Amino acid sequence: MTKIEYSKCVKLMEEAIWKANNSNEDYRAYERLKKEGKSVDAECKLRVADQEIGYAEGINQALATLGFKHDRMKELSELL
Repeated sequence: MTKIEYSKCVKLMEEAIWKANNSNEDYRAYERLKKEGKSVDAECKLRVADQEIGYAEGINQALATLGFKHDRMKELSELL
């Protein structure tokens, strides 16, 4: 893997971590909105959270397939 490819993989990994964190926040917002009885807003948050976690999982799978190794990959796996 070249240095350019490695740096692009690092950027993708960081984006996946960011998306996974956002997804966790959206899941918490979903639960809060659901308890407040705001079902439409809750469903919107749930769909956004599902999309973000799916995006992060896809990046994780692609990086794993490429054999990308980095210390923060464990952090990404734990978030998923």
